[in-house]
Amino acid sequence: MSWIVTICLVSALSSGIYFAQQAIDAKSASLPEAEERLYLSSGHLLKKLALGHSGILADIYWMRAVQYYGTKRVKGSRDFPLLGDLIEIATILDPHLLEAYRFGAIFLSEPDWGARQPERAVKILLRGAESNPEHWQLLRDLGFVYYWYLRDYQKAAEVFLQGSKNATAPVWMRTFAADLLARGGSRASARFLWQELYETTQDERMRKNALENLIKLAAEEDLETLQSLVDRLAQKSGRSVHSLNELVSAGLLKSYPLDPKGFPYTLEAAAGKVVLSEESTVRR
Repeated sequence: MSWIVTICLVSALSSGIYFAQQAIDAKSASLPEAEERLYLSSGHLLKKLALGHSGILADIYWMRAVQYYGTKRVKGSRDFPLLGDLIEIATILDPHLLEAYRFGAIFLSEPDWGARQPERAVKILLRGAESNPEHWQLLRDLGFVYYWYLRDYQKAAEVFLQGSKNATAPVWMRTFAADLLARGGSRASARFLWQELYETTQDERMRKNALENLIKLAAEEDLETLQSLVDRLAQKSGRSVHSLNELVSAGLLKSYPLDPKGFPYTLEAAAGKVVLSEESTVRR
């Protein structure tokens, strides 16, 4: 019977920690956003209090992180003061909680719908890679953060190269590292990386995100090409171009140009700049 008593005590303690934090958070919810914080913020302390059952508590904190992030997104908030701490606590409690490292890094890094904290994501992924050396995916994700969000192509190349040394890692990590070192970052490299992720990931959300970025790259290339045509026509005619229809009339295009999602491109006549239409759903 002693083991039953022990389990009950541990469960009660773990639940007590969680619900104590929940009560504190609920009470502080009425405080100004700037004062939002965790009062039980030490993952190492929580790990000691969990008495060997830190994995259960890690799952709870990871669920809290996802719920916190989702609630903020629904409200349209772009401020996530607790997100990094919640992810860090979850990964300290369970150093092998891969989902927390991987998706946590995305939540933290994204500039449009995340916390805009890629440096924090790097810190968490480095710890994850150190705790899980057999999982090359963490180094791949770390390379993504360096490449997409920090624009540190040298670091990205080093990380991809390091990850490629894992016997189970895909060959493209080594070739892409070499490409980055040679080019210092380019749209072609980015397209290659997104395409590889789109074709290899088993996670539908990551796959959708990769596709959106491939579409964005295609639109960026279209915009550059159209801008070049507008500038050429303006120089040839000696006057400003007021509509992209003029490119069709001049024989430079066969039809009015549409972005990859079917929305017409727009020419800002005053500035002479080709842009996505306001209605376009291509990721900005």
